Order: sequence, then structure tokens, then C-alpha cells
Amino acid sequence: MRALELAYDGFIEKNIVPLGINVDHQYSKSAWGKVINISKLQMLSDYNPLGEVAKAFGVFSEEMNASGRANFLIDENGKIEWVEVYKISEIPDFKEVLSKISKL
Repeated sequence: MRALELAYDGFIEKNIVPLGINVDHQYSKSAWGKVINISKLQMLSDYNPLGEVAKAFGVFSEEMNASGRANFLIDENGKIEWVEVYKISEIPDFKEVLSKISKL
């Protein structure tokens, strides 16, 4: 999430609203956000029911009981324009995501 926070202004300049979503409870997410200095990014909780959004997008891991790591570009009509799924140990390259936005 910190990497997405650092790339936040680049998304806003392209009229894109970045969101961070995972299955952590909102209270722990808020505390964690303060620790890693999240001030702009909206962090959403997919906690209850656990992983409902991640399951709908096909990125929930039953084995880990958590959401996987992925980026989705969704247009204003709700159409998924681009998806990239990453290994859980991999930090997404948001420069790549921003370049995909320019090509849409």
C-alpha cells in the first residue's frame, strides 16, 4: 500500500482514483496506515464477509484466507479494462500501471 500511496499523485493527474483493498479489519488497517504514513490513499476493508470483493474479482486465496495481490483498472462504467495479478511477495510496479492508463 505504501507504493500505491507514493504513486497516488500520478493517478490523480490522470483523473484516476486509486483504492487499496484487502481483507484486514478496518481498525487494524487504519492503525497500519498511520504506521506506514498513508495520508492520501483510500484503504478499503474486504473483511466482512471475508474476501467477498476479492472472491468476486477472482483473487481470493482460500489457502491463505486472504486476498492476493493484483491491480485492476476499472472505467467509470464499471468495465474492467486491465488486470495484473502478482505473486504475494512481489510489489506492483505502479509506473507500469500508469503506462497502461495512457494506452487505454
